[in-house]
Amino acid sequence: MKISKRAVRWRTYVVAFPFAVLPLGQRALAGTVNGGSQTVNAPGDPSESWTVTNGGALTVTNGAATNAISVQTGSSLTADGATIIRNTAGGSAVEIRDQSTGTISNSNITNQFDSGLAVSGLINTTAPYPVATVAGGSITGTWAGATVATNGTLTLNNVSVANGATLLNGFNAAVANFGSTLIANGGTITGDKNGVWVTSNRGNQAAVGSTTIKGTAVVGRTGSAVLVQSEASRLPTNANILVADGATLTGGNGNALEANGNVTANTTFDNAQIKGNVVGDGTATINLTLQNNATFTGDLTKVTSLAVNSNATWLLTTNSSVPTMTMNGGNVALSQGASNGSYRVLTVGALSGTGTFLMNANLGADAGDLLNVTGNATGNYQLKIRNTGAEPSNAAPLTVVRTGGGDAQFSTVGNKVDVGVYTYTLGRQGNDWVLSPSQPQSSSGGNNGPTELSASARTAIGISSVAPTIWYAETNVLRSRLGELRLKDGKNSGVWARAFGKQYRSRPVDGVDFRQTTYGVVGGADLSLGQFFGGTWLAGVLLGTSHSNLTFDGGSKGGVDSYTAGLYSTWLGGSGYYLDGTLRFNRFQNDADARMNDGAPAHGGFQNNGIGLTLEFGRHIEFGNSWFVEPYIQGSMLRTGGADFTLDNALSTRSQHTGSVQARVGAALGKTLEMSNGVVLQPYVKAAVAQEFIKNSQIQVNGVPFQSDMSGARFEFGAGMSGYAKRNLQFYGEVETSTGRHVNQPWGVQFGTRYTF
Repeated sequence: MKISKRAVRWRTYVVAFPFAVLPLGQRALAGTVNGGSQTVNAPGDPSESWTVTNGGALTVTNGAATNAISVQTGSSLTADGATIIRNTAGGSAVEIRDQSTGTISNSNITNQFDSGLAVSGLINTTAPYPVATVAGGSITGTWAGATVATNGTLTLNNVSVANGATLLNGFNAAVANFGSTLIANGGTITGDKNGVWVTSNRGNQAAVGSTTIKGTAVVGRTGSAVLVQSEASRLPTNANILVADGATLTGGNGNALEANGNVTANTTFDNAQIKGNVVGDGTATINLTLQNNATFTGDLTKVTSLAVNSNATWLLTTNSSVPTMTMNGGNVALSQGASNGSYRVLTVGALSGTGTFLMNANLGADAGDLLNVTGNATGNYQLKIRNTGAEPSNAAPLTVVRTGGGDAQFSTVGNKVDVGVYTYTLGRQGNDWVLSPSQPQSSSGGNNGPTELSASARTAIGISSVAPTIWYAETNVLRSRLGELRLKDGKNSGVWARAFGKQYRSRPVDGVDFRQTTYGVVGGADLSLGQFFGGTWLAGVLLGTSHSNLTFDGGSKGGVDSYTAGLYSTWLGGSGYYLDGTLRFNRFQNDADARMNDGAPAHGGFQNNGIGLTLEFGRHIEFGNSWFVEPYIQGSMLRTGGADFTLDNALSTRSQHTGSVQARVGAALGKTLEMSNGVVLQPYVKAAVAQEFIKNSQIQVNGVPFQSDMSGARFEFGAGMSGYAKRNLQFYGEVETSTGRHVNQPWGVQFGTRYTF
C-alpha cells in the first residue's frame, strides 16, 4: 500500500495537536513507511523523522532534508543529495537494520548525540544481512561517525567520515566495525581519537570481521589510525584487515595499527605507503603481511609474525624484533635512509624465504647494522650494504648476520661492497656472515697486501690518467694532419679542418681497465712565409675540441671535454726533407660517474690544463713508377697540471702533474696515381713504433698512493688516401690501429680537407 505524504502529515499533526502550544521549532514530526513507498522531495518542508518497516521503501531526493531515518525488517533507503540531521539523543541519524539496504550518495549525515550511520543485523539470525553503500558526501557523529555490526556490510566510496570526542565504553573512532564487513574506497576517515575501531561482534556472536581500506586516508588524531580491541566480556575479536592502493594510516600516538587484548589481527599492507608503528600488547596476535610494492616505515612491537613479499619494503625506525619472519621477494631496510653512523639491530626468531636486507656498515669503526636470527635461518638472501667512498681508518672484518643455525645463504648485491679504495666480500664463519677485505689480485696501490679496487677508486684513477691519450688523439703526424703538402699547390697558404674518432683501451694501474672513445675536430689556417734554407716555410694556428667517453667494468663512466689551441710551423725542403713542429695548449673538463657495487652513483669532477710540444723530421723519397716511401721520426712531450677532487660518496683524489714523453719511428709506403680527369690520388699504408717513457705519474686516492704507468712500446698500423679533386682543394683520410703494453687502440678513423689560395 502506498501512503501519500499528505496523509502521513495529517496523522502527525492530529497526534501532535495537544502540544501545539509549543514553538514550531520544537515539534516532533515523524513519518512511517510500513510496507509501501514514500518519496521526500520538498526542500522547503519541515524535516521529519522516518521509520521504514516491513519491506517499505523511502527515497530522499536531491535537496531534501530529514531528521533521523530508521530502516528495518527488509526495507530500503535511497538518498541522493540529501541532508539528514538527528538532533535528539537515542540512536543514529541513519539506521540500516535487520535485512534492510541503504543506498546513499552525495548526502550529508550528522548526529549531535550518537553515531551518524549504523548498519546492524539482528543477533543470531541468518542471511540476508543489512547492506549499506554510501558514495560521496559526509558522515559525522559523536563517539563514531559510522558503525557496522552483527554481520552487516558497509561500503564507503569517497566519503568523508568524522566523529567528535564522546566515548562509548572507553572507545572513540570515526568508523567502528563490530565483527562485520567494512569497505572504504577513497575518501577520508578522521577520528577524534582513533580512525577505525575493529572489535568483536555484538551479542557474543562469533564472526571474523573484514576491514578493507583502499586509497583512503585514515587519521586518529590522538590515538591509532586502526585500533583492534574487544569490548569487555565479548568474544575474541578475529579480524582480517587489508590496507591497499595508496591508502594512508596516520595515528596521533605514532601507531598505524594497534591491537590489544584477546584479538587476532591478520593485517595486509598492499601497494600502500604506511608510516607509523604496528603495536601489540603482548596478548594480541598480529600477523602482518607486506606485499605488492607496499612500503611500511615504522617499528614492530610484539608482532607475532611478519611476511615481506613481492617487492614490498619494511624500513625500520629503531631496533626491532619479530618472532617469525618469512620473505618472498621483499626488502627490509635496517638503517638505509638514516644518517650515516646510525645503525640498527633486527632480531628474528626464525627466518625463511628469499629477500633483500638493506644495511649500513662502518668497517673502520667495527660498527654497522646487524641481522640477528636467534633460531634457524633458511632460504636465500641478498645484503645490499651501503657502499661508501670514505676510507676506514682501521679496516677489520665485520659481522653483519648472526644465526642460530640453518642452511640459509647470504650474498651481497654486486657480490662485493665498496668501502673507500677497496672492496669487501661476504663470507661465512660458522653460523655467522662476515664482511672482509677482498683479495683476488695484486694492486699497484700502497696497501700491504693483495686487494681489489673499488669502483669509485678505479673511476678516479682512470679519469686522472686519461689526458695523454686525449692529447695524442688530437695530435698526429704531418701526413695525417695536413695530407700531402707536395701535391700541386699544397705549399701555398691555406685553411684546413680534420675530424676524427678513436677508441683506446687503457690500463694505467693494475685492476684499472677502461675504454676511451674520443671524437673531435681540429682546424687551422697557415701562411706561406716563402723560401728558407732551400725549402718552403709554412706557419699557422690551430683550434680544436674533442669529447671522450670513458667506460669501466660495472657501469662506471667518465667524460672529458677538451679544448685546444696552438701554433705550428712546417718546412718542406726541395729534396723531400721536411720538419714539422706544433705547440698546443689544452683545457680539460673532467667528469666522473662511478657506479658502486650496490648500484648507487658517485659523481665528481675537476678541470686542469696541459701544454705539449711535438717535433717531426722525415723525408719523402720517390722511386720508380710513382712509388714513394716516407720515413720519419717524431718526439713529443706533454705536461698536465694536477688536480684535487672528491666524489660525492666522500672518496677523495689528489693527482700530481701527469707527464708524457714519447718517441715514434715510422714510415709510409704509397703510390701516386694521376687520373685522366686530373684528379690525383695517393694511397698509402703506414707502420710505426712508439715508445712511452713516463711511468710514474703520482695519484693518491684517500691518501693511498698509486703509480699511473702508461709506459712501454706500441705498434701502430694504418692505411689512408691523400689527393686533390681540383687545383686548390685537397682531401685526405685514414684508418689506423695499434697495440701496446698499457694502451691499445682497436680502431681510429680521421678525414680532412685543405683549401689553398
